Amino acid sequence: MRLSFAAGLFWMSVAFCVVAQYLIVRSVLRTHHVPEPGAPPMPRQRGWVELLWALAPAVGLGVLLFFTWRAVQRNSVPSPLPPSSAVQLPA
Repeated sequence: MRLSFAAGLFWMSVAFCVVAQYLIVRSVLRTHHVPEPGAPPMPRQRGWVELLWALAPAVGLGVLLFFTWRAVQRNSVPSPLPPSSAVQLPA
């Protein structure tokens, strides 16, 4: 498979999105609020809701990347038909 500019740009974007999503999920999982002594009690955080809202965009992004890859592949395959503007010379 020949690597085109569009394919290279696509895979570079995928890599950046994966790294960004990893950092988002990691920050959601590692967030722990330690209250100061004597501070009023804070409501309990709902970690699973935060994780769901961090993963929902990842699923949407995965769907978007899937359809983008299909479009890149469809446009990179050369058409078997000659261009309509080609001039045909008499034999």
